[in-house]
Amino acid sequence: MVKNITWSIVVTFNPVILDLERLISQLVLQQSSVVLVNNGLHDSKLEALTSDKIFVIQLSTNQGIAKAQNEGIIFAKKNGANGVFLFDQDSRIPNEYIKTMIDTKISEKVGMLVPRVLDLNTECYLEPRTYQRQNNRIDVDFPREQTTVERFRRAAKPIASGSYILMEALESVGGMREDFFIDAVDTDFSFRLIERGYEIVQLNNVVLEHKVGNKTRKKIAGKNFFPSNHSASRRYYIGRNNIWLLKIHRKKIKGINKDVFITLGSQLLYSIFEKHSFGKVAHFFYGIISGIVLRPNKSIREIN
Repeated sequence: MVKNITWSIVVTFNPVILDLERLISQLVLQQSSVVLVNNGLHDSKLEALTSDKIFVIQLSTNQGIAKAQNEGIIFAKKNGANGVFLFDQDSRIPNEYIKTMIDTKISEKVGMLVPRVLDLNTECYLEPRTYQRQNNRIDVDFPREQTTVERFRRAAKPIASGSYILMEALESVGGMREDFFIDAVDTDFSFRLIERGYEIVQLNNVVLEHKVGNKTRKKIAGKNFFPSNHSASRRYYIGRNNIWLLKIHRKKIKGINKDVFITLGSQLLYSIFEKHSFGKVAHFFYGIISGIVLRPNKSIREIN
């Protein structure tokens, strides 16, 4: 196997093959090796994509996005990666995406670079939280000023897809928290990076197109409202993992109480207005109770 410093990890679960092929083609054209980590059933169509630039790791069962990302990260590290790109299977990138991200020079101690994300469901850009350092605490909040006029800005809680994470940072803070399984995995990782002194920087001149959830448009009191339409099981993880975020990070992250309250409140509202609302609300509160009763695993998988 030819070692390469540029690697992209794509976690798959029952993917739309045409969307996946489009993403992989762009990555290979941009000189990135690709490792597909399949969390679903064995798929011969994925195996057919393998080449000297494309590799497939087949997990025995669906073990969650955090586990899948860690498997890909370790595979890439063993094969020469200086850092890794993380992508969801349906993301879309422009030409020169990889080069622009890697070639960006920032004087600060950067652990992760992220693009500006256009949500194809709403046709709106996501604006992740920003953060400021204050003594030994980090203040996380919504951006209060126009952030797109600057080329760079700090970003807390960016989505994982499209991100470029330096291997040095992964070796320092560890991989993704596997007991989270799916929701808030990226939030926990970004908080750990910031707490360890690394910066997370959004490049406003680089745009990733991505469908965030399965949002649909509704109107309430004349205002647009976009329920995420997550399954009942996802609502469980959202409830549990946000309580775990509080347990893990509240001593170092100022504003996390407000952030978790907003997240949980919005998810409850979504559940009420979506189909199968009773089951979703029940799973959501079961997740919150589980988060209160259970403790997250303190151990983080080492990247070595």
